[in-house]
Amino acid sequence: MGCLLYPEGMLPMPGNIPDQTTEDLQLERLAAFMSWTHYLKISAAELNALWTEDPAVISHRQAVLREILVNPELGKALDMLLGCIDGWEGRAGGIRRGLDNMAVGINMTDFGNLDSYIKKLDAVYNELGKFSFRSAGMKALYEKLGSMRCSERFENVKKSFEALCRGYAAPKLMRLGFNLDGELKLSAYKLLYMEQYTGEEEKKSKKRKLWFTQKAMETNNMLLQRSVQSASQAIGAFVSRETMEFRSVKKDLIFFLSLGKLCRAWEEKGLKWCFPKLCPVSEKAFAVKDMFNPLLVVGGRETIITNDIELKKGGEILVLTGANQGGKTVFLLSTALTQWLFQLGAAVPCESAQISPVSGIFTVFSPNNTEHKTRGLLAEEAQRIANVVSSVKENSMVLFNEPLTSTSPSETKSISLDVIAAFKAVGMHGVWVTHIHELASERSKIEAAIPWGSSLGSIRIVMDRTGDESVFTYKVERAEPEFNSYASEVLRRKGVT
Repeated sequence: MGCLLYPEGMLPMPGNIPDQTTEDLQLERLAAFMSWTHYLKISAAELNALWTEDPAVISHRQAVLREILVNPELGKALDMLLGCIDGWEGRAGGIRRGLDNMAVGINMTDFGNLDSYIKKLDAVYNELGKFSFRSAGMKALYEKLGSMRCSERFENVKKSFEALCRGYAAPKLMRLGFNLDGELKLSAYKLLYMEQYTGEEEKKSKKRKLWFTQKAMETNNMLLQRSVQSASQAIGAFVSRETMEFRSVKKDLIFFLSLGKLCRAWEEKGLKWCFPKLCPVSEKAFAVKDMFNPLLVVGGRETIITNDIELKKGGEILVLTGANQGGKTVFLLSTALTQWLFQLGAAVPCESAQISPVSGIFTVFSPNNTEHKTRGLLAEEAQRIANVVSSVKENSMVLFNEPLTSTSPSETKSISLDVIAAFKAVGMHGVWVTHIHELASERSKIEAAIPWGSSLGSIRIVMDRTGDESVFTYKVERAEPEFNSYASEVLRRKGVT
């Protein structure tokens, strides 16, 4: 990895985002949406590999991204640099061999590639030189570019290029000398001269034209290819060697430009983002204002409702109840994705936030029909819960979305209370979405039995009552459960009643 992603001397440590969490949070969908281009893209797996619980890495990336977001011109300059690196990386793949017609063109391009390397390195260095960088990552990037640009090897090749390779970038005039024997077979050849076309040859238009046969053209190509191949290989090797270290920055640039693109998409919807205040891990802080679900932007939702929430310091598990289709899953995803983006070092979908890093994000959502065909829904749900229970640590985040729907309400209540009690005892924090209201109302029994560990809280979906009707607000508040699923309201909205 390059200098933009990690502080100097720091090695990357793999994050803990299980495959099930990646699926439940639709991270591949979000990654596709935020990718810089269709060609220069980033995947959920690549993002998860960059996910970190190290506060120093998070702060380092926040500083880099903040510079890019406040200065659009810097983003354009980095995009220019990304294009250069992508071109250099393509050259590192090797030179086409053989004596076919294309081989000549490709090898001739190497001379232009050297010219391009010189010009682009100059252009990018000068463009970035317009900015006064504050982040350690951007300073290190500019210094790395400067060391390439100001190296003795670069200066030497720049000075000698015009004299040594004039005309090779886009040759218009070539003089090729060769001798034929008595049977018109090639006996000797040499590339005499090549230069850019200047129009001077127009004066010689009356000179007798030589029309080559197809065989003569093939011979010409062969001679040209052989003549330039050795120089072509040397040029390709030089560019590949000189850019080898710098090509490692490519993923860094795609990462930061993609994160910047995501923030711009939020701005276009009139939504606010921020860089959270980084709180100590021991606080287990999660306090946000006007938090929203980024996946709603991906889906093109016109109206997006925001929510405020604050988990108690030291860890809290919130039991979320409320109306069906009232926004419980949206809130759960908002919470999870805010934590995930924060630990990428990204801006988060909130107006303001104070968050502590967690050791991992673990989810249990109801399986879809395909996933439980082989061993049954209950067995699939039980396995998912077991996987989470065996993996979580004290400062993990857990997010359960209507688990254990395949068994009776009484069994769901009993098993869920046991799992919540176990999570409380460990000390983790998160959100448990359920239609079993007793999980919230009976939490005091768990707190009495287990006075240590996390706190337990109750939040619910807010309904706006107007006469005999109830209106969905999609807002969340701290309150005791209402013991009402508002099924009649859901049916009314669907036109059933």
